Amino acid sequence: MSWIQRAQDAETVENPSLWLLADGAHTGGALGANRLRLAPGTAGALPHVHHLSSEAFYVLDGTLEMLVDETVHVFGQGDYVVVAPGVSHAFGAAPDASADLFITIAPGIDRFPYFRLLPRVLAGELSDADIARIHTEYDVHFVESPAWNDRGERPGAQRSS
Repeated sequence: MSWIQRAQDAETVENPSLWLLADGAHTGGALGANRLRLAPGTAGALPHVHHLSSEAFYVLDGTLEMLVDETVHVFGQGDYVVVAPGVSHAFGAAPDASADLFITIAPGIDRFPYFRLLPRVLAGELSDADIARIHTEYDVHFVESPAWNDRGERPGAQRSS
């Protein structure tokens, strides 16, 4: 199976600035891919794990703060991180820099419906029960992380990945 996504035809989601490039259904379940741009100091995702897939992050530009297990790292342009299933992680743009990321998910789990719901989640338009159901359905399981919390709060924190 092949999939071609032209830049001008890519579906976008605002808040966050997210380009939906390939979902599991597009790739025969091989992978999913998206591009995410974060304003300076903006959180991309709070600490969470995925049980069904790995997630890889390539920093196209800017500076990314990222929790991997219980260690917070700072990554810059050209850095690449792969997070295995079951490993807690979180990420956000550094306080003084934006971050532009290319993210892949393997195997390809269909998460486009989840990403389309993010603006409603962030706006507080869904009930706690709906949010819990959505996170379970899309394999996003939030965890506590003292290491991530100790680095300080960032505006625009969202529960996504």
